[in-house]
Amino acid sequence: MKRIYLYTIVGALMLQINCLAQEYETWRFINIPDYHNAEGFSKNSPERAKRIADQTGQFKQMKERYGGELIIMPGDCNGGHWYRQKYLKQFRNYPDYKDFTSKQVVLEASRLCYDGLWDIVHKGGYDNFLMAVGDHELGDNPWHKGSEVVKHIAAFRQGFANTFTLNEHGESRFNENIGKALARPVGTIYEHTSNAVQYKNVLFITIDMFRFDGEDQTLGSQGVVNGDIDGKHLAWFESVLSEAQHIPSIKHIVVQAHLPIIYPVRKYASSGMLVDKKESEKILNMLRKYKVDLYLAGEVHMNTVTKDPQSDLIQLVARGNNLSNMTLIDVENDKLLISTYHQNGDKLGSLSIDKTAVDTQIAGTGLLNPINPHGLQIHWSFDELLTKNNYKNSVDGTFPKQGKHNPVMKRITEPVAFINDGGFNFDYALIGGEVTTTKGIIGNAAKIEEASCLSVLPIGPMDAAYARSLACWVKTSATGRRLIFNSASYWGQGQFFNLSIKDGNVELALRPEIVTSTQNQQLNDGEWHHLAVVMPEEASLNELKLYVDGKLIEDKKASKSDVKINTSQANWMSIATQSAPYKTDLAKTMGMKTYVGLLDDFSIWTRPLTDSDIKLLYNEGLKGKDALTVEVIIRD
Repeated sequence: MKRIYLYTIVGALMLQINCLAQEYETWRFINIPDYHNAEGFSKNSPERAKRIADQTGQFKQMKERYGGELIIMPGDCNGGHWYRQKYLKQFRNYPDYKDFTSKQVVLEASRLCYDGLWDIVHKGGYDNFLMAVGDHELGDNPWHKGSEVVKHIAAFRQGFANTFTLNEHGESRFNENIGKALARPVGTIYEHTSNAVQYKNVLFITIDMFRFDGEDQTLGSQGVVNGDIDGKHLAWFESVLSEAQHIPSIKHIVVQAHLPIIYPVRKYASSGMLVDKKESEKILNMLRKYKVDLYLAGEVHMNTVTKDPQSDLIQLVARGNNLSNMTLIDVENDKLLISTYHQNGDKLGSLSIDKTAVDTQIAGTGLLNPINPHGLQIHWSFDELLTKNNYKNSVDGTFPKQGKHNPVMKRITEPVAFINDGGFNFDYALIGGEVTTTKGIIGNAAKIEEASCLSVLPIGPMDAAYARSLACWVKTSATGRRLIFNSASYWGQGQFFNLSIKDGNVELALRPEIVTSTQNQQLNDGEWHHLAVVMPEEASLNELKLYVDGKLIEDKKASKSDVKINTSQANWMSIATQSAPYKTDLAKTMGMKTYVGLLDDFSIWTRPLTDSDIKLLYNEGLKGKDALTVEVIIRD
């Protein structure tokens, strides 16, 4: 019965394919990446039916509240660790599965998980459902050569296809061509995980963005799987996009894939995987050439909108975890109107893509206001202090709660928040305690004590070898090695990027043994000083630039200076102290102590500032102008 039911639903979708050119009334689809909550369906336990009923109820409530007629889910509906020994042991405890091989377990867990997901979406009131492969649909990243997960990649893809793209006879349900282009990349390993379908006046292209060339072919930092489209897969993608240009009934092109392409994006409790940096421009050029309107991604569990600097393409990376956020897209013939809501009813932002004129007009508010990918993302001025009563974020919908992704809350009794008014917005507030404010060089400054604790709930924005700049004002008389800024690996991979003062000198460390610092400076003289660190793209440690009071310091020393900078793609930021999840104990390995003194106007850019930019920051800071004000001057 299950396969017949699936075929019927997709058959209803296909009836609307290749529509004649016509005007449609405004209609809505809903975007829910990283749902994750389908993992509970993957075991045939007594609780499975109740889980399905409960989550069906959630989708019914969403339908009643927001309507919509099609669900988009750009990957990661589950945990997917079905090949691991712990899971295999639990699964085989059920009598029907006691003799199952690992492959059979993966396939059966896939069936239970994905059929359950399809049930809750359909019974919740949504007849049409397009799902993309995420890293968890392939067992979760990374996929290092020789690891157990690599042996099961084919089974994971098969399990996904069995529910989402194949009918009860094992035949694809995506067979209606887009013009002369096939609806799927036949002859590739992605032929049942990538597809294209026209629904009303929108062409939806779903991409399996996880390139795999073989178990012995390492493709990048994630191992034998890489975020990329290539070869025949890429050729198929282009053929669909090319044909779409000649179909009058297609008014908008929407591509969904799991991985973000344009860096940076906000991240929360994620490994933070992106499309491979070396391949991103190739894929972007394809989207630009064929005027794709909207690229929908997930993976990072937060909302970020970016307008491609070279076209009208919008990258929308959204949060959908357990329906905590919902993104609604209203479709008109010449407009896409997008709104994101928290499950508590708060509207988090809106975005309009208006194509009524020759030049597309794009406007956003709140968390859907497009960020500048090379802009000032973090700006903690310490001028605005918020409490539990007047600060909440888009993850919890309240003041951040204590939990494994927010251990700083365990250490304080009266938490406060210092707002971020940079491009990464209010979710990147500093949360902590035992911190007061006093007169700074620009408005207020944070007064940091030994017991002070300040951390950020989300992760990023610094990542891998991407360019960045950090700057702040300090006033201290503390001696020894004092940690100002800690940005270390959330999952234990990659380097950290730590700013400190050691015996009066600026110091930047990637590891305890990989450090560069200025010489002969006296930053702990009890006076205000401006510090800055600039990292060019793909830099080694010796290419980092260190500045004091607006001047580039050439007198430096470094250990392992030729090491390439490769910051963890999942890093958690804190001020003055090391947060619990970090894998390196800085106090033990580096003799690091908390910075004690005043801190003002801390800023992070996702571009390398120039010498003149740094000089301007310093000179304008002396006049009481903060980095946000100077950024406007620089960009103008």
